[in-house]
Amino acid sequence: MKKSNIAVVIITAFMVLAFFILQSLESGNFSFGNKINVESYDAIIEIDEDGSMNVSETWVVNWPDGMSVSFRDIGYQKYDDSNPLRQDINNRANFNTDVTVEVFDRNGARLTEGDDYRVGFSFRGDRDELGNLVECYPARNECESIFIQVYGGMQKQMTFKYRYTIEGAVTKYTDTAELNWNLLEYFESGIKSANVEIVIPNANKDEILAWGHGLSKGEVIIEDGKVVLDIERIKSNEFLEFRILFPEDLVDVPARNDLDFPLKNEIIEYQDQLAIETNRRIAVARIIFIGTIILIALTIYFVYRIYQKYDKEHKSAFDLQYYRELPQDYSPAEMSYLYHFKRINNEDLTATILDLIRRKYLVLDTLGERVTEKNPNFKLIKNPNPDPNDTLLPHEAHVLKWFIDIVGDGSEVTLRQIEEYPKGNVTKAKTFDQNAKDFVRLAKLAGEKHDFFDDVNKSGAYSYVIIPIVYLIITLFVKNIYNITIGFTVVTCLAIIFGLILYIANIKRRSVNGNEDYVRWRAFKNFLEDFGRMEDYPMPGIVIWEHYLVYATSLKIADKVMEQLEVRLPSIEEVEGFNQSTFIGFGYRYYGFRLGYTFGRINSTINTARMNSVKTITSHTASSVGLGGRGGGFGGGSSFGGGGGGFRGR
Repeated sequence: MKKSNIAVVIITAFMVLAFFILQSLESGNFSFGNKINVESYDAIIEIDEDGSMNVSETWVVNWPDGMSVSFRDIGYQKYDDSNPLRQDINNRANFNTDVTVEVFDRNGARLTEGDDYRVGFSFRGDRDELGNLVECYPARNECESIFIQVYGGMQKQMTFKYRYTIEGAVTKYTDTAELNWNLLEYFESGIKSANVEIVIPNANKDEILAWGHGLSKGEVIIEDGKVVLDIERIKSNEFLEFRILFPEDLVDVPARNDLDFPLKNEIIEYQDQLAIETNRRIAVARIIFIGTIILIALTIYFVYRIYQKYDKEHKSAFDLQYYRELPQDYSPAEMSYLYHFKRINNEDLTATILDLIRRKYLVLDTLGERVTEKNPNFKLIKNPNPDPNDTLLPHEAHVLKWFIDIVGDGSEVTLRQIEEYPKGNVTKAKTFDQNAKDFVRLAKLAGEKHDFFDDVNKSGAYSYVIIPIVYLIITLFVKNIYNITIGFTVVTCLAIIFGLILYIANIKRRSVNGNEDYVRWRAFKNFLEDFGRMEDYPMPGIVIWEHYLVYATSLKIADKVMEQLEVRLPSIEEVEGFNQSTFIGFGYRYYGFRLGYTFGRINSTINTARMNSVKTITSHTASSVGLGGRGGGFGGGSSFGGGGGGFRGR
């Protein structure tokens, strides 16, 4: 996959993940395991001739484990200081204490009050299961709360039915009657679906005006004798409010609710103004959304421009699929530094040891191990008289010192000694770990001495990040003016910003010379993977193959190469220079050993030693700081505890 495509994938992944989380949070379907979730809410509201509002509610609620109580807070305040329209402070409503509560289990069977559950009311001074007075949360005037405690705890899904009356809910003016009510103001999490019917006896649909407020998904339907609010969902940050006007002669309200002035035209004008503002917000939201889509398209273009200018590899003069000889005489670690973009891998240590064996700085001794031995204890012996014309690089000299002088006795070391050295002794484990880090550091220093990579100035690339940042700031400013929902845009901008920063920060490009070498090493790798199918390829001598296999180890294809080599060489002893073999021939001399057994055994030794080092250090650290769960101070982060809401539970 091209690096530019990788950047697009990163940004897209950020956007998709964040978008789905946002959608789940907004829909109320996302839960951290301790919040109630309302499956459905249905209400039938009947308007009496005296202007009272008789409400029958049905709540179908999904409960997490461990909860046993619920509260239904019901506000009935009518006078509002912030209302811009004319009001009368005496126009008040009352809560009728003749309330009916029913509870049903998950199978729809009605539970018995007193045996299965108990009900408490704030207006009666009842107390909850904790001994506290039942009250609305937060506590306020003109609000009553209904408390339910289910013995044995809430079932996974339960149904609650409430019937209550708000007296004086309707206000009568000289030219119209009005029911302006906020039915649901807050709750812990969203409501998946809701349906509300407001029944107005004897009202013709042509005489009814109705508006809905507070929701992003819903429809107001006017019919003869009723208004229907068909709601797809209610998000946790929304509210359910409606205003209905109908002929004033249909009700005969108490004197406190009968106001001697007209208000119909003012209400309609106010609602029209709200509609204009709403349409303006919708238009602005649409512009923001279209702008966000354009920003996504621009981001793809930004990535392409950044890739072309800062990340695209230089064009190479070599364009063949195969390269049949070593491209350069680098050490395997240096080649890996080039090939794997400045990374030194575990295989590079094994390759370095094999290379030291091949160059006869180390001599491999099988110690006469039995052919059936699963993990033979080979020995590495330091050659006191290496080739004086062959010079070791610092990371190669470090490997000799590490294994021969530190782990071994100064002249030799066995594979089992290497495995056991860091095991159980924290001092030795830390020494082993530090030497491993030193090898990586020295190998990278060796790679840095070559002209492998460009020193890319990324300041121009980072300038592209300014555009989504500015757009995000503009969007937040517009939100404060028009009070629109911008979740998708915020998520998109943040995903683009962080995605671009992550991509640019990880840009690395090989130099012209580095890329020329890289494409040849890549072609050499292709050759090693496919030479078994090349009938015209003359098999070289054993010395050359051992040299090739050193690099195959760093290229992580040694096993595949050896499988092909065994097919092409059914009798390796006939290969030119077999007696000069330093590690391939050892494995082949014994029945049941694969050609790659020797360096596979060395690689497993290095991995085992590294694991023993990590285990020893980790065990020592755990015993020093104590990881048991026996108390102590609180740490950072959140356990996502519940709380708050209007329909609430615990």
